[in-house]
Amino acid sequence: PNTFILDTRGRSYQVYTASYFSGHIPGAVPILHEQYSHPKYFDRIVSPLQLESVLGKLGAGNGKKIVLYGNDGLQARVYWAFKMYGYDNVRILDGGLDKWKAAGFDITAAVSARPADTFEFDLNKLNTESFLATLNEVENALDNPGCIIVDARSRDEYLYKHIPGSVNLYCGELLNGDQTFKPASDLKALAESKKVAGDKKIIVYSDSGIRSSMVWFALTELLGYPDVKNYDGSFNEWLKQGRRVQSGEGR
Repeated sequence: PNTFILDTRGRSYQVYTASYFSGHIPGAVPILHEQYSHPKYFDRIVSPLQLESVLGKLGAGNGKKIVLYGNDGLQARVYWAFKMYGYDNVRILDGGLDKWKAAGFDITAAVSARPADTFEFDLNKLNTESFLATLNEVENALDNPGCIIVDARSRDEYLYKHIPGSVNLYCGELLNGDQTFKPASDLKALAESKKVAGDKKIIVYSDSGIRSSMVWFALTELLGYPDVKNYDGSFNEWLKQGRRVQSGEGR
């Protein structure tokens, strides 16, 4: 009763209906990407007050352990938002639903609904400056040797166009074949092979801040790198604002 499970696979309503009703962890409540996307800037996260309202309506009460699962990075994005807004009692189910099923646990197609509850972030713990990178901050990092900009997209996307000077660490490289995260030793070796060092300020981006959340999670929560930010507007905003790009190999 003190655990609240969120199914984050609903990138769109169509994806939600196809995935959730094909089977989910018993008791898991679905949350759609649109529910925590900024009403004006869809690729960005909502304010803490807006997210509080969404979570309360879904039945997530204060003090409960929040467990997130998904399959495309949205679980890490929601986790990042929880942590940024000061709620620490949150976990990601490693390997998601596929790992759950492979372990022999039950799934259900029945709708799981919880009565509405009160959910409030402790705004005294609000820490957007340590979690969220802005467009101007990324621009200032371009020529700063103390900063590393990391592109979490695929190799092909990176080679086509990327933020100048960024290095490519594809989020898919973080995972084993069963979609669990690789051991910390392997993750550290991978990061170091890309020259992503823990003593630098690191800004991670993707196309819309979702896949970059996976890299942020690995670097921050699994490796303990102290200064990692997720560029929420990411490459979509960078292009929309007409900022310069680079093709081919980067730094």
